[in-house]
Amino acid sequence: MKHPELERLHQNFGWRPELVATWNSELNHWVSQQDGLDSSVYSDAAWESVDAVLDESWWYTTRNAIILTAIRSAGITSAVWDVGCGTGVVSRFLTKNNFVTVGIEPSRAGAAACARRGVVCFQASIEQLALPESSVDNLCMFDVLEHLDNRVKTLHEIHRVLTQGSHLIITVPALTWLWSQFDTEAGHYLRYSKRSIRRELEAHGFDVIRSGYFFALTVPPLFFLRALPYRLGMRKAIATEATLGATGGRLGKLLAAIEKFLAFRTPFGSSLLVIARKR
Repeated sequence: MKHPELERLHQNFGWRPELVATWNSELNHWVSQQDGLDSSVYSDAAWESVDAVLDESWWYTTRNAIILTAIRSAGITSAVWDVGCGTGVVSRFLTKNNFVTVGIEPSRAGAAACARRGVVCFQASIEQLALPESSVDNLCMFDVLEHLDNRVKTLHEIHRVLTQGSHLIITVPALTWLWSQFDTEAGHYLRYSKRSIRRELEAHGFDVIRSGYFFALTVPPLFFLRALPYRLGMRKAIATEATLGATGGRLGKLLAAIEKFLAFRTPFGSSLLVIARKR
């Protein structure tokens, strides 16, 4: 299978997918040759249960638009590696907007769904791909970092494979005081602030060139419907399927337009986007 980014790695560094992965012709994606794939935060069954609603999800479609605006504003034009790409909703969106995209996802169901969306995908962790040092221009992690039980290992590997001055684009859940049962059940280890994400990235050799909150309008309902009940001992979370499956209708379109306008302009938001550069 010809792919410009994989061809570039082969020509410039001698790296080929066959060195580290095996092509699964049934599922149409590459599978790491290493035993013991890192576990995904979501099981195959969980991915399969929510995947059908993601393409029309208000949360995903609004976040996609905000991500695209931020990436373009940073002048990023070369290939993007989407680490922890899930079922490929963001990867496909970037592909449709003329970015060469490669997905990396440890879960079988996630990688298979990503491939069905037309994205070249590896069922693996980034460490298992053994990419050459200083070989990749742009790496993304969209709502992934907060799930990792060993963020140090992953950030170290990302720093190793990125070229000098290249970009790391991240989204994470924001505001510690919004913590709720939903975070616990989603497998989050923390929620970030601009200060805490900057401190963590700088400690791993990155300089933050832009960061900002978005989804400001979701903060009041998340506080009153999730965080406050959690603090009062009410631990039942709103189902992930219900949250991600919401489309919002005409009101949703209006709110999405407002969110896109407010992104990075407010001192708070339930999500945070960061663009960092390898020092």
